[in-house]
Amino acid sequence: MGDNPHRFPHKAFTILNIKSHIPLVLDFKRHSYDSWRTLFVTLCQAYDASDHIDATYDPPAAKATDEDWNNSDSILRMWVFTTVSQPLLQMVLKEHSYARDVWLHLEKIFCDNKEPRAMQLKTELRNISMGDLSATTYCSKIQHLADLLENLDASSKVQDKNLVIYCINGLLTKYEHLATLIRH
Repeated sequence: MGDNPHRFPHKAFTILNIKSHIPLVLDFKRHSYDSWRTLFVTLCQAYDASDHIDATYDPPAAKATDEDWNNSDSILRMWVFTTVSQPLLQMVLKEHSYARDVWLHLEKIFCDNKEPRAMQLKTELRNISMGDLSATTYCSKIQHLADLLENLDASSKVQDKNLVIYCINGLLTKYEHLATLIRH
């Protein structure tokens, strides 16, 4: 493969702006891992690059000497580095690592902390308040937290009646009459 002057570049080389495909930044504070991961995996599937993150690639005996493999793997690492926050970048930016290594490191960061993250999300749901949010934004935020919790652990699915309770409990006092009606 390396000696063919007429070879076609890997599809991944055609992406000029990764942020147009993955418009969010992976960050601890935003609880965006599931969304980011879904976008990233979908992009890798579309550009025939999944093998670099999901270990299905049958690498050559010596990856270090396979120029095509190394070039496409470098592109995937850059995709990751460009779509994560500064603190995460500092954690995963290592010399001589492959895209799969970076991918697994991020997965470990976000998935090995499931129990504390679930506790944090449950606390956020219990303590959520409308504040200056619109009703639509407020309800969307509650649903988003519930979705994150379910994605983290399917057994943590928040029941609809609990979503309603969280919503009612955080309403502004000007909606107290509505909350009273719903409670009864």
